[in-house]
Amino acid sequence: MSDAGRGRDALALQAWREYFEGSRLLENELERRLKDAADMDLGEFNILLVLDEAEGSRMRMGDLARALAFAPGRLTYRVAALEEEGLVRREQSPADRRGTEAVLTDAGRRRLRKARPIHARHVDELFLAELDHEAVEVLHRVFGPLRTTLLRRQAAAADPGQPASA
Repeated sequence: MSDAGRGRDALALQAWREYFEGSRLLENELERRLKDAADMDLGEFNILLVLDEAEGSRMRMGDLARALAFAPGRLTYRVAALEEEGLVRREQSPADRRGTEAVLTDAGRRRLRKARPIHARHVDELFLAELDHEAVEVLHRVFGPLRTTLLRRQAAAADPGQPASA
């Protein structure tokens, strides 16, 4: 391997570690701040957010798990806890009566409405404020396609008849 190849590999490894460690540190700090300010963790926030953005503020549990990158058992546990708080309810799917849907309640919508600007401010303070337009464009170019590819692979794994590269 050439010196240039080793240098790129070293730079790639350094970039990976900075991304991985930096994103963990960011997530931990966002989690701490959201919990302190809104008595909600990021998992709860994201469940409420995705449901709020879904048509009719409801989603099949499997679709919600995929959208959140949660294991189905983990999502069931989290939704049950939110249901106990009255923020979400589970209902049979009106489309086929076999599936279960998570539905955002009015209380869940109010809780999200309170937490959303707090979380947005934290994201801005800890992450976006440090980035110029060019850095944001780079992140979009890197993570947009990465997210699309990983979601496609996840869907293909859930439905083996679906091609991963489609």
